[in-house]
Amino acid sequence: MTSKAKAGAKKKTRRTREERSEETRNKLIQAGARTVGRYGYEGASVARITARAKVALGTFYRHFKSRQEFFAQLLPAMGHTLQSFVQSHVDRDVVGATREEQRLRAYFEFLKVYPWYHRLLNESEVMAPKAHAVYFELMTSGLVRSFERSQQRGELSAFDRKELQTLAYIVMASRVYLAQRYAKSNGVVQEPPPDVLATYNKFIQRALFD
Repeated sequence: MTSKAKAGAKKKTRRTREERSEETRNKLIQAGARTVGRYGYEGASVARITARAKVALGTFYRHFKSRQEFFAQLLPAMGHTLQSFVQSHVDRDVVGATREEQRLRAYFEFLKVYPWYHRLLNESEVMAPKAHAVYFELMTSGLVRSFERSQQRGELSAFDRKELQTLAYIVMASRVYLAQRYAKSNGVVQEPPPDVLATYNKFIQRALFD
C-alpha cells in the first residue's frame, strides 16, 4: 500500500470513529430526554440514562463533563427534532391560516411520538435554565423566519418586522396549551378535536391574516 493510500485509509478510520462517537452522543441525548420525560430531571440519574442508552457509565463522561452540562443539551436537541418533524408534516404549497393549522396538527402528531415532551419542557426552566433559554431562542427565531416568508408573500401586512417575535410567542403558547388541554385522552395522545381546529383556524385567520 502506498503512503497516499495509507493516509487515505487512516483518514477514513478517523472519520468512522468520529461518526461512532457522534452516534453514541446522540444515543445518550435521546435516552436522556426520554429518561427526564419519565422521571423528571431530578430522577434522571446518569445510571438510568446510560442503562437506557445501553452504554457504559464511563462513556457518558467521555462526552459530557457533568449531568448538568448534559441537561443543557437535551431541550435544544429536542427543539431541532420538533422543528424538523413539523416541517416534514406541513405542505409546502399551503399558506396562511391553513399552514398554521397544519403546524398545530403536526405538533399533536409529534406528541404521539414523544408523549413525555412537555415534562422535559416544563421542568427545564428551573432544572436546566440555560437549555430553556436556548430552546426558546431557537423556536422563536424559526417562527420569525417563517413569518418573514409570509410577509414576502404579502401576508401579515398588519404587522411590523419588530412585532414578529411577539407573534411567535403567541403562536407557540397556543400550541402548548391547546396540546396540554386536548392532546391526551385516557393517557393516549390523539389529534385535536375538529371544533378545536376550527376555532384555532378562525382565530389565526382573523388575528394574523385578515
